[in-house]
Amino acid sequence: MTPRSSLLAFVVFCFAAALAAQEVPRWNFNIGGGPGFPLSTAGDFASTGGHLVIGGGPNFGPHFGVNAEFMWHDLPIKQSVINQLQVPGASARQYALTFNGMLRPPTRGRLGGYFIGGIGWYHRSGELTAPTIVPGTVCPTFWVWWGACVSGFFPANAVLASSSSDAFGGNVGGGVTMRIGDGQTKFFTEVRYHHAAHDPSTDLLPLTFGFRW
Repeated sequence: MTPRSSLLAFVVFCFAAALAAQEVPRWNFNIGGGPGFPLSTAGDFASTGGHLVIGGGPNFGPHFGVNAEFMWHDLPIKQSVINQLQVPGASARQYALTFNGMLRPPTRGRLGGYFIGGIGWYHRSGELTAPTIVPGTVCPTFWVWWGACVSGFFPANAVLASSSSDAFGGNVGGGVTMRIGDGQTKFFTEVRYHHAAHDPSTDLLPLTFGFRW
């Protein structure tokens, strides 16, 4: 092989390596949100609520990666349940930290897809509340500008009862992606089933819209 052909082969190799690195970034990240649907026993007490998820992790090639995620999921208590409890108000939510594997089948073009699933820690909490009036001092922005605060009685929510529960659980689901432009950013739509082994269990089906890159 001549020096010129060796140099050409080296340039082609470097160009191919750069393209490969562009196609398969070392890390993956995601952020999204949307509605979430309580299932099973959770569906008897909670209505559809919003959720937010953010995560990231390393890729181990074009078709497999891992992803650690944080999820917050609101669990609005049904009005019928609040009426049965005979309290003015109630609220609940679930936090989750999960460790997931992602499998990305080979695709062509801008559209893609993936399967995702894993295990994690789930924290569920809730309160029964009632409006009340409490004494105190507040410092609205306008009064702070004048160097003064206001004392008196102000509306607040009194916690009548509260509870929380920690449990391990798992999740499984999948999504579709659409690449935006020529970069690595993709818009995704995902459906995933989450089960947490609380007593009673918490089963959720979040529908997530967001971005992966």
